[in-house]
Amino acid sequence: MFDPTRLRLLVALHEQGTLHAAAAALHVSPSAASQQLATLTKEAGTPLTEVDGRRLRFTEAGRVLVDHAYALLANLEHAFGDVQAAARGDLGQLCVGGVPSLIPTVLIPAAQAIREQHPRLRVGIHEITVPDCLDQLCSGDLDVIVSVTADVALPDDDPRCTRIELGTDDCHLVVPATHPIADHQVADLKRLADEDWISTAAGDACDQLLHSTCAAAGFRPNVRHRASDWAAIAALVEAGLGIALVPSHARLPTTAALTTIDVEDGPVQRRIHATIRRGTETRPAVAHYLTTLKTAVAQNRASG
Repeated sequence: MFDPTRLRLLVALHEQGTLHAAAAALHVSPSAASQQLATLTKEAGTPLTEVDGRRLRFTEAGRVLVDHAYALLANLEHAFGDVQAAARGDLGQLCVGGVPSLIPTVLIPAAQAIREQHPRLRVGIHEITVPDCLDQLCSGDLDVIVSVTADVALPDDDPRCTRIELGTDDCHLVVPATHPIADHQVADLKRLADEDWISTAAGDACDQLLHSTCAAAGFRPNVRHRASDWAAIAALVEAGLGIALVPSHARLPTTAALTTIDVEDGPVQRRIHATIRRGTETRPAVAHYLTTLKTAVAQNRASG
């Protein structure tokens, strides 16, 4: 392998014409330059220069190595620049997992902002399966998990991970346009105790929020239908099969057949958070992405 310092001497010799001038350009003594050239010749295994009067003339092998030296030194400079960019968080890649309802409204806007601010920092987005996502985070398959309260069971003293609050998401009642309360601006949950409800998977964060909200109103919701896709939940409501408590981040299809109503004692909110491996918040790339996530949550809340 060729030492970069000796390759720089070879390039200087090519540019300056004499070993003495090359040594001066590199701020080394002529004897040190001569020793470096001798070592480089030994590494090459063939003469790189030959005496031509008072000058050194490159052999064919020397000319070939000069061409490679320029390319190798340029690559080293490029590598150094990339390392510095990575240290600043401007270069690299992040793998981010998110629950489905947050991908369009939080993860995608954050990834777009990263692409604009740090074009060489690549963000990959993956829909997560909640029971497995913490293991994926701890193994390094994911760098950030974006979810809502209770989606990721994480004790406060978990030595592996830390949770960062990103903001809140307001939830609203969604009813068919033909429902008796469809023309109300707010709804009293107590009067909906006998309704059929449509919820997400049993025990997930949104299902827990529905049950806790109804429990605060003094009843247990009669969950008749369940779906993991918010568009499917909207279709069930539109068909008159029940009513639902839906977060604003779900972005239901706009249709005259559905009506959104606030809860009287609201707002009903779920908390949005990022979970990362403990200590990675000091990585510039992760810090950049967390900042864009908080901005995306705030902007969605302001627009909602």
